[in-house]
Amino acid sequence: MNRFRIAILLMGFACLKLSAQTTIEVSTLSALCEVVKNSNQTIVLKSGNYDLTELPIDQRKILCSGSNNIIDLSGVYVNAPVGSTKQSYIIISGNKNIFKGGTFEDTYVSGLVEVSDFSTYNQERSTLASGLKGQAVLDVIGDDNIVLNTKLTVRGSFPYGYGSIYGIGRDNVFGLNKRCGILLKGKRNTVDSCEVQQRAFGHGIYMQEPADESVIKNTLVEGRMRPSADLYLETKPEDLPVRSNYKTNNKPIPKNVMYPLSEDGIRVYTHGGSVTVENCTVKKMRGGIRVYLASKATVSNSKAIDCGATNFNLPQNGKITNSSGNFAYAPLSDFRLSKSNQNIELTIIPSPNAVGDHNIADVLGSNHTIVFHRTEGPMDTNLRPIVVKDDNSTIKNETEYPIILEASSSGNTIISLGKVTDHGTNNKVTQL
Repeated sequence: MNRFRIAILLMGFACLKLSAQTTIEVSTLSALCEVVKNSNQTIVLKSGNYDLTELPIDQRKILCSGSNNIIDLSGVYVNAPVGSTKQSYIIISGNKNIFKGGTFEDTYVSGLVEVSDFSTYNQERSTLASGLKGQAVLDVIGDDNIVLNTKLTVRGSFPYGYGSIYGIGRDNVFGLNKRCGILLKGKRNTVDSCEVQQRAFGHGIYMQEPADESVIKNTLVEGRMRPSADLYLETKPEDLPVRSNYKTNNKPIPKNVMYPLSEDGIRVYTHGGSVTVENCTVKKMRGGIRVYLASKATVSNSKAIDCGATNFNLPQNGKITNSSGNFAYAPLSDFRLSKSNQNIELTIIPSPNAVGDHNIADVLGSNHTIVFHRTEGPMDTNLRPIVVKDDNSTIKNETEYPIILEASSSGNTIISLGKVTDHGTNNKVTQL
């Protein structure tokens, strides 16, 4: 290699280093949308309030297609009027970016903040109950990105107020328009110290193919619940409960359960890869930390409470440590699809006012190692059971809650403070 070519290469490396250190400050969303197409920059959007409608109607998205950028939105608030776009409006398609800060809020033009009149809400589909064609507010499509200290308040979907009782896929009864929080589709992406206030029907944070090695940490996802009996208060001919003859799946709508108004807090779909969940809290979603379809899942130092279908579940060989949950509206864990070989350490939070007829847990699948702790405080008088249905698990129950070994169970080792009733075969029981 001659000296001239070496000199050219050295100049190129110097330019790359200089470019990586370049800081670009912008003060409009339009300018931000332009600079995030490029790479190797620190981009700072001036702190202040912005509105998504500042962008042309056919360009209302922040498409971060550049790579190796730090995109700093600290002190930035972006108002996104419901109905102003039908698509995701933050998309990170580049690689190795840090998307930092920013508060993004879907708002109703009417000024409505919290839906209480679901009848009126669902009649105003164009201005209130308007979703994103099932998409999320924030999509991470590229690889090795970090979303840090970002808050989303997600509003606008149809229908809203009935959970998933009218269907969640093509078989939905009245048409469906979801609005989700954060979607991860790339590899090795991280969501850190974020908050998703989910006030629409859709997932908080979810992973789809080809996502893999996703990390969710230090993050809060929170939804809303609604008493199922409230649906009987909707009596107008156009109200969805009236149109369904107050039935779901050809059965009367129950009057004694709580409906989650959103989907899952942290969810992995088939082929959505592995996930690590650390120091997260999920509240009042359909499923809390619902990762049973992951290729691998590790959950630590996390809490899932007041969810409507389950608070936790895991894939084969999944692991939970130093985490906690309750059973107020749904089981602590539902062991979805009877996945086996799980290693679980959970602290049970008493739920004296639990609603519904569910158990604390239905232990499905085999060869688990499970430890149930309990929080400090008075003994619970609502002694719902932990029910074991399969084989060869070792369960240490340090709580007052009873364990029932069903007739289908065998070869389990149970060490329990709470009463144990054994209807199975070859189970070994030690009462503490």
